[in-house]
Amino acid sequence: MPCASARSAVMCRCLRALSSAASDRAAVDRKPDANVVLPPEGQWVEAAEYGMLVAGARTTQVAALLVIGLMCALLYRYVPVWQLMLWATAALAASALRHEFGRRFAKLESQSIEAQLDFARRFSWVWWLYGAAWVGSALLLLERLPPRLEAVCWMLVAGVCGSAVLWMSAHLKTARSFLYATIVCLVASIVLHHLFDWHAVHSEGSFWFSGLLLVFLLMMLPVASKQHRMFSSRIDLSYQNARLIYSLRLQASALQEALKFKDRFLAAAAHDLKQPVNALGIYAEWLMKEPELSPELSPKIFRATTAVNALFDSMFDFVKLDAGQVKVELQQVDVQRLLADLEAQFHPMASERKLFLRIRPSPVQALRTDPAILQRILGNLLTNALRYTRQGGVLLAVRREPQAVRFEVWDTGVGIPPEELSRIFGEFYKVESAGTEEGFGLGLAIVQRLTSLLGYSVSVRSRLHRGSVFSVRVPLAESGVSGGTLTPIAR
Repeated sequence: MPCASARSAVMCRCLRALSSAASDRAAVDRKPDANVVLPPEGQWVEAAEYGMLVAGARTTQVAALLVIGLMCALLYRYVPVWQLMLWATAALAASALRHEFGRRFAKLESQSIEAQLDFARRFSWVWWLYGAAWVGSALLLLERLPPRLEAVCWMLVAGVCGSAVLWMSAHLKTARSFLYATIVCLVASIVLHHLFDWHAVHSEGSFWFSGLLLVFLLMMLPVASKQHRMFSSRIDLSYQNARLIYSLRLQASALQEALKFKDRFLAAAAHDLKQPVNALGIYAEWLMKEPELSPELSPKIFRATTAVNALFDSMFDFVKLDAGQVKVELQQVDVQRLLADLEAQFHPMASERKLFLRIRPSPVQALRTDPAILQRILGNLLTNALRYTRQGGVLLAVRREPQAVRFEVWDTGVGIPPEELSRIFGEFYKVESAGTEEGFGLGLAIVQRLTSLLGYSVSVRSRLHRGSVFSVRVPLAESGVSGGTLTPIAR
């Protein structure tokens, strides 16, 4: 049986290996991605157990080779050379296989945990073979050596098996496989010896030596379980630390993205507010010097002020949405009046740009919704349509469907390239081919978030250089269909 100091040394090496393996697995991704997550705890723990097992095997490799050499030296005078060479070859081959297993497993540490576990499970037979090779030496020891020499050899075998169980207990299934293999092979060796060597004079010492080894191996089964529980507590703690580290990295990454977002927001705000504010300063200076220019400058001042107000509206809308301060207040809304208000609001902007703005009469008299939010949604869509249209105009129409009312904003503008359609609802995104610097690029992002807040959906169809159509679909309850008045489903 191995001494306490040897056991402690193996334990220390295994725990250092655990620390190293855990730190490697904790860094699942040095730059966390929202789509990357820690593997399931069971898989992570088992991979860590195999990592500890491989580390323990690596540290005891030289000692196992030295014991093989020492056994050969002690048995050389008492065992036929061919039998001794056969056992030594089997033991060296088993040691080489365990070394190769560890080397190949170490290479897989940079790959997925599933790949590591698949490899370790497919080659679990290595540990059976390793146990069988060592206990197979019983065929060489039984009734062939002087009692003292035989006792030394049995102690060497017991030491190798005991130390192996200590580092294998990191993965309990492997430790048990090793022990079962050694127990079965020891019993088989004793039976074979008595069957084929029955003319030999059986010494009482050989019987007791082999019997004590068998008892020792049986006692190692609960020892392995107890040792595994200690390793498991360390591994579980390591996994929780890995989860905490991963979570902190994700939070740090999110914070960095938030800081970048704030920088982009401030840069966009400064850029887009600079032009109309500068224009206001210039117009004010002109009025101070030449008051008679008031009729000419007043419309320009109004347009610059309107542009500043629109930019601030976008900023405030976005900030309120982020803070969750937008409250939905459903009420009965006169659809025709809502369309008339939008026409009055955007007709000056269309006239200034020499574009037509047409509002088709609604086939729906009223619906239940939040009027302020719906007007903000349609207003952002109309602003975008007029902003990106050079000639022609914009049409706002309302279509009645069996289960919904659809608001559509058509334009004859520059259109959107197909590859950019999936990105237009992103924050600060502007279509590069549009050739305009107006706005923050928040209008469509606000539209999408406001429609989601109401439980509606927004979609877009576009043809480059031909125009676009944005649709907001308001779902309706069947019970609300009567007298031309539709009521949307409460969300």
